[in-house]
Amino acid sequence: MKHTPGEWKAGRTTNTWCKVYADGRCVASIHPIHAKGARQLGDFIQEAANAHLIASAPELLEKLIRLTDYAEEWLRDCPGVLKDRIIKSSRNTIAKAKGEL
Repeated sequence: MKHTPGEWKAGRTTNTWCKVYADGRCVASIHPIHAKGARQLGDFIQEAANAHLIASAPELLEKLIRLTDYAEEWLRDCPGVLKDRIIKSSRNTIAKAKGEL
């Protein structure tokens, strides 16, 4: 994988911005929802949720790769368009996460 290695964690800075860290290094900064800075309570909640989703991305990608490999092997002898669609959709999502699409 080409992304920053290490466990990604969501956190906040002293100015309450949400950030995502890997081994103490910032890999993503979540900016205010409102461009004019008129943040409201709901904005902080949404920004934190975005940070947690981004922080989970490397683990989600790794699990999707494993699950897709397993499904492809398990369903290898099963004919059907549904199987092909599931595997293709998963492979496309993996490629998108890797910046290949």
